[in-house]
Amino acid sequence: MNKPNPDLDALKKDPQAARLLNDPAALKSLLSSPETQKLMALLNQSAGGSLQGAAQAAAKGRPEALIGILNQVMQSREGASAVENLKKKAEK
Repeated sequence: MNKPNPDLDALKKDPQAARLLNDPAALKSLLSSPETQKLMALLNQSAGGSLQGAAQAAAKGRPEALIGILNQVMQSREGASAVENLKKKAEK
């Protein structure tokens, strides 16, 4: 039996996230977009190779490292721009 995932449940309550989660084509398009690729490159660069480990830890309830990486990226002009562009694309 699958355990409930409070993070996924919270995402489903957000109208924009729920729309994406229920539209596989839109989610695939967003994930493969240049905006997402740019953000992932910035996250990887900032993490110095530890992004996957930070994401795995976050999935297990320890988000601190991932939050730190995200904050570091968001403080850069390039990172903030990438996130803003991704938000705009997701709103379409």
